[in-house]
Amino acid sequence: MNYNVFLKENCFLFKGISNEELDLMLLNDGISIVEYEKDSVLHNCDKSGKIGIIMSGEAIIKSCENGVIIKRLYEKDLFGAASLFNKPVYSTYVISTSKCQVLILNKSFIKKCIESNANIALNYIEFLSTKINFLNNKISSYTAKSAENKLYNYLCQLPRVDNKIELPVDLSNLSKMLGVSRITLYRSLDKLENQGLISRINNKLIIIKEV
Repeated sequence: MNYNVFLKENCFLFKGISNEELDLMLLNDGISIVEYEKDSVLHNCDKSGKIGIIMSGEAIIKSCENGVIIKRLYEKDLFGAASLFNKPVYSTYVISTSKCQVLILNKSFIKKCIESNANIALNYIEFLSTKINFLNNKISSYTAKSAENKLYNYLCQLPRVDNKIELPVDLSNLSKMLGVSRITLYRSLDKLENQGLISRINNKLIIIKEV
């Protein structure tokens, strides 16, 4: 299979890399497609050493194997980059919620790519910098004094299209992530809506203004 187009479109590492350069990199070992059944562990960051890109199917990231859902992954989403070269102090799992086909890039393959092209190293540094900024914003939202501030800070960090946000987790898991009860979460949503900061459409939220 020719991974060239798929990697350039869906893996941050190869941004700005020419087709010719990428073709040479793909001659290295350490890239494969793996099929997973539903409820399989695709990745455990305690055992880092690969980046995975979902080619088909869906998965979830959980705080531990039986923990809170942190994020949902769909076709072309990527996992494993932050823990590629180290063992984090926390443990997260990527678990399939359907049959999945995953493109796997092993650490040895990525290391060779970085050694052969400085732009790949820069792309990886840029990704880690963005990740650090994202985590700092997460800390700010979780340490906010009121439940409404926690919730609003969290919502402001989510990607949006035309100011429209779709929650990546259900409200039950969101309450666990923010460390508040479901009743408190519902009340916080009502307060934010009454204050004109958000408007709700089913499981979607629209940020009206930022404070």
